[in-house]
Amino acid sequence: MRLHPISAVSRALRYGVNGLSIPFFLVVILNTVGVGSVDWLFLVAPVGLVVGVAYGAMTYLRYEYDLGEDTFDVAQGVIGRTEREIPLRRIQNVDVSQNLLHRAFGVAVVRIETAGGGGTEATLSVVAEAEANRLRREIRERRARVTAEEAAAPAAETAAEPNAGGAAETGTDVEAGERGPATAAQSPSAPPAGAESSATEGQRPATEPTQPRELTSEVLFELSPVELLALAVTRFRFRSLALLIVAIPLAEDFILGLLLSAAAPFGGPSTLDPEVMTGQEMIAVGVVGPPLLLAASILLSVVVSTLEFYDFRLGREGDDLVYERGLLQRYSGSIPREKVQTITLTETFLMRPLGFAGLTVETAGYAGSRASQGSQSAVPIAKLDRTLALARELEDFEDLEFTRPPKRARRRYAVRYSIPIVLLLAVGYLVSTTVAQIPWYLPAVAFLVVPFAAHLKWANRGFAVGEDHLLIRDGFWNRTTRVVPYYRIQTVVSEATVFQRRLDLATLVADTASSATLLGGSPTAFDLDESTVNELQTGLRERLQASLHGT
Repeated sequence: MRLHPISAVSRALRYGVNGLSIPFFLVVILNTVGVGSVDWLFLVAPVGLVVGVAYGAMTYLRYEYDLGEDTFDVAQGVIGRTEREIPLRRIQNVDVSQNLLHRAFGVAVVRIETAGGGGTEATLSVVAEAEANRLRREIRERRARVTAEEAAAPAAETAAEPNAGGAAETGTDVEAGERGPATAAQSPSAPPAGAESSATEGQRPATEPTQPRELTSEVLFELSPVELLALAVTRFRFRSLALLIVAIPLAEDFILGLLLSAAAPFGGPSTLDPEVMTGQEMIAVGVVGPPLLLAASILLSVVVSTLEFYDFRLGREGDDLVYERGLLQRYSGSIPREKVQTITLTETFLMRPLGFAGLTVETAGYAGSRASQGSQSAVPIAKLDRTLALARELEDFEDLEFTRPPKRARRRYAVRYSIPIVLLLAVGYLVSTTVAQIPWYLPAVAFLVVPFAAHLKWANRGFAVGEDHLLIRDGFWNRTTRVVPYYRIQTVVSEATVFQRRLDLATLVADTASSATLLGGSPTAFDLDESTVNELQTGLRERLQASLHGT
């Protein structure tokens, strides 16, 4: 099958522009060194345009895809031909996205992601919206069928072994019969009356392949307008800070005017010229600037969150969780439940007083186009009890009491927070004695906050060991509670820095096969007593083996 005809137009235009621009730049460069003439553009540029358009059209004609019974096949390439077969059992997500232009023309981009892949395995840009939905639905159904057949294969082999043994015994009896009548002890016993019907009613024969369940859609969660507003206000999006920094040059005059107006009541300057600004004016700008930047980034974060999670829906189709979200850019995808490694409950310091929490899941080896995110939102925000209920549908973990790190860990945090203040005081004193007189001692006020910050960091860290799960909590501003099933743990690592060893502390790392682990985000319990870490390391290994053997 081929992509939507709009893809041919898009490719022809894109390659046509490239074909037009390359000769243009070549002629300009040659003309600057005295070779050729600008008049060459009227000859070379049209040729480049025609070649580019033709090549773009050929890329469309040479791009084909096919959904088979066991694989998804893609063939592409004009000069060099590339053909790929993607096993359906390896497909982890079929991601469908639409921007405003796509939605206007009724098309979508389909990305095929696989477990353990280094990137997107296949990108169909673009297909009809109905075709995108068909591919997502049929890939999920056929993947479920393939998985069910693979799961049934070992059972069929196991059932075949006794049958083979029985056939051998029967053959022996036949040979004995040829030599003479078999005795009653040698004859195989007849099955008791009703045994066959009882076996049929009691259990399915092992050789019968397991059929996948019909994939029916069930809505589990919908983000209400109130919850969307709470998400936008309580969850800061750090990408908004980067967007704001990029946007500063585009609105430089407005931003500088706003900064000068805000600094004026504090003795700010009339212009941001370092050569004429006094020390007092620099301090005024330094005091007003960061709060303005923070307020603007928070406002932009509200906009970004609203656009990203507008009309968020979470549903269930078969054994997969499916989601849709987005206003300008519409996304839809799936989270395979059998690939879930850990689940994480997130509570920002603004969410906790309001009783809200978010839920994310981390899947096995997901290294696709959004692997840097490390996880996928199952519930961006909801009331804590509702979030816990949805989390327990994925993993039935119990309520546990967390064990905090030893109190001596607070000393380590206090020292860590004090070091930047000491450095800031040293820099301020150096500036005051060499450049201009400034109140360099003002940062010393931050020492009053250090004990409280160290206590909050200590109080929001801990671990809990349950019957089937390990729970790890960390963070104050953005507190996370990670739930790790024992059977998902790959390795248990004990780590200790030089500073931790001085206090007999160590860190426990529970590695899983999730994408966050691949990016260095393994579930980690920090600054525990060294003996506790050693006990946990041994105990978790035993629980892992017990979980794998079903004991």
